[in-house]
Amino acid sequence: MDEILMDLFALSLGGGVVALVLMGVARVTRARYAAKWRCVIWALLCLRLIILLPLVPQVQAPVQMTVPQMDRPVAVSAAPTVAPNTGTAPQIHPDEEEKAPALTMSHIVSGVWLLGMCGVLVWSGVSHMRLRRYLRRWASVETREEVCCRYAAQAQRLNLKRVPKLLACPGLEVPMLTGLVAPALMLPQNASPEDGLDYALLHELIHYRRRDIWLKALAMLTVSVHWFNPVMWLMVRQVDRDIELACDEMALTVLPEEERLAYGETILQAAARVHRQT
Repeated sequence: MDEILMDLFALSLGGGVVALVLMGVARVTRARYAAKWRCVIWALLCLRLIILLPLVPQVQAPVQMTVPQMDRPVAVSAAPTVAPNTGTAPQIHPDEEEKAPALTMSHIVSGVWLLGMCGVLVWSGVSHMRLRRYLRRWASVETREEVCCRYAAQAQRLNLKRVPKLLACPGLEVPMLTGLVAPALMLPQNASPEDGLDYALLHELIHYRRRDIWLKALAMLTVSVHWFNPVMWLMVRQVDRDIELACDEMALTVLPEEERLAYGETILQAAARVHRQT
């Protein structure tokens, strides 16, 4: 157990240093390197951080036993005499009695780490289940013909053969993509084409095409394992920023030049609504 904890702390320390370097590089070279490549690096780093085994397993060399050679005959002693059975049980020395395992510091640290990891996982799972329950109760399939036609047009712009289910949700401020196995694109119930609906649909469909929701889940799994490291929580925020930047970069490559300004204004308005809601 001590070796596992040491490997965990060493991995978390090294991963934290790499994450800080990447966050620094992201601020300095944001205009030179595309955010999509930073997302790839984040995915590789998260995969490494959730693998608690060392890269090179330590293999112990086999122990060779040497048998001494007999140059001269060894005298064999006579067999010991067996004492007569008196019917009494043999006495056991107190030092030979089995002792109960003592609670060590490694056991306490391991318990705290497991408790924290389970807490983060339970918190994430409860939040996801609450969202799914909200969808089952209040969400309905979007049936407005104009909205469905615009949705199909944006999917065709991205050459998507399969698209997530389009739902209308009351109380929602901005469109949102949710679901790992069965993704769904949720729209505000009163969403109208005049509010930049086309660009909002394009933005969420790019998230679906890039499978960004899987990267977010991977980052959350990483922070659940390394919850004690504050750098990992900063890493999750940076991963979210780079995901959004990569999505916007891809949108700008798809849209014509005359529509890029309108797309940027739509995204900024959506971000302001989310900020007011939180």
